[in-house]
Amino acid sequence: MRLILLLMMSLAWHGAHASTEVVRENGFEVQVQPFPSTFLTQDVAQTYGFERSRRQTLLNVVVLTIQADGQARGAVPAEVTGFARNLLGQTQTLTFREIDEGEGAIYYLAPVRVASEEEIQIQLEVIPDGARAIDVDFKHRVYVD
Repeated sequence: MRLILLLMMSLAWHGAHASTEVVRENGFEVQVQPFPSTFLTQDVAQTYGFERSRRQTLLNVVVLTIQADGQARGAVPAEVTGFARNLLGQTQTLTFREIDEGEGAIYYLAPVRVASEEEIQIQLEVIPDGARAIDVDFKHRVYVD
């Protein structure tokens, strides 16, 4: 559904509770954007099997090819694995669901349970098809509405 892609673009433009982590390696750009699951409409959440909850963030991962002009475009399939850890050391293994909408729109979503005003450490391993692994490691502060 193009609805999730439109949501991601809206988040990028408005900066609503979202920040994007970008890693450029091995000819690819990996973009990771956490966002509250409540930003999904009920229909989209049901379609993809995600829970809409104040206590759940979704991680959106997109892998793009870096072109000769230095721009990143053309989403590519990848294997995405990882985990999230809070400040208490509680770890959640992330299970990513591939969303392939065709026409170069491929992204990966995983739910993360969160508490209010919590900082989570995200560690991912992203392996684009036919390429070496790219590690993504960052912290994200969650604000529950």
